[in-house]
Amino acid sequence: MNPLNNNVFRQLVVRAVRNDYLDNLTGFAWLIVQPLLLLAVYAFVFTTIFKARIPSAGEIGFVPYLAVAFWPWTAFSESVLRASAAVTSNAALIGKVAFPTELLPLSVVSATFLMQLAGYLAVLLVLQLLGTPIFWPGLLAALPLLFLLGLFACALALFASALQVFLRDLAQILPPLMTFWFFTTPILYSVALLPPQWATLMQFNPMTWYVNRLRDFLLFGEFGLTVADAVVPLLTLLLLVLALRFFHRFSPHFEDFL
Repeated sequence: MNPLNNNVFRQLVVRAVRNDYLDNLTGFAWLIVQPLLLLAVYAFVFTTIFKARIPSAGEIGFVPYLAVAFWPWTAFSESVLRASAAVTSNAALIGKVAFPTELLPLSVVSATFLMQLAGYLAVLLVLQLLGTPIFWPGLLAALPLLFLLGLFACALALFASALQVFLRDLAQILPPLMTFWFFTTPILYSVALLPPQWATLMQFNPMTWYVNRLRDFLLFGEFGLTVADAVVPLLTLLLLVLALRFFHRFSPHFEDFL
C-alpha cells in the first residue's frame, strides 16, 4: 500500500471510529453496555435457569469462560455486518474519488476491532478484579490471534461488501446467518459436551479454533501446538487472498449498480 493509500485508509478508520463511537455518546457507551447486557442474560439463563456446568471450565466458572470468547465473537460479527454495507453506503465516493475501494470494508473492520478490543481489555480487567485469575502473559499470544481473527473478518467483509452491491437482499440474509454461526460455535458451551460425531464436525468451524485458543491463552495458560494451529492461520490468509481477488474482479462494475 503506497503512502497516499495509507493516508486514505487512516482517514477512513478515523471517520468510522468517530461516526460510530466517539461522536455519539450512546454509541460509545453501547460498545460496552450491549455486550455486558448480553453476557448478563446468557449467564443468568445458563447458570441460574439451566444450571449449566462446563467441565472444560474447571474452577474458572461459566461467566469468564463465556466472556473470553464472547467479546472477540462480537468484534468479528459486528465488523462483518457493518463492513458488508461499506460499499453501498459510500456510493457517492465510488467512481468520483480515485482510491482503492477495498479500503472501505477494510477500514470498517479495523475501526470495529479497535473499539471492541478496547472493551475486551476492560472486561478482562473487570474479570481479574472479580477474582478470575486471568493469565496475563497469555495476552502476548492472544493479540496476534486477535489480529488473525481480524484478517478473517476482513476476508468475509470483502466478499460480503462486493456481493451486496449486486445482491441487496444480502443485508437481510447476513444477520440470521451470523446468529446461526454464533450458536454453532462453542461460545456458550464446550465441544466436550457434544456427541462425538458433532464434536468432530465442530472442528471444521474455524471459529472453534479461535475461541478455544483464546481460552487456552487467557484462562488456562496453555500454549501447546496442534495441526490446527498451522492449518487455520494458513486457511485464513488464503481466504483473504481469494477475497481480495474476488473484490478486485467485481469492483470495476460497482459504479454501474450503485
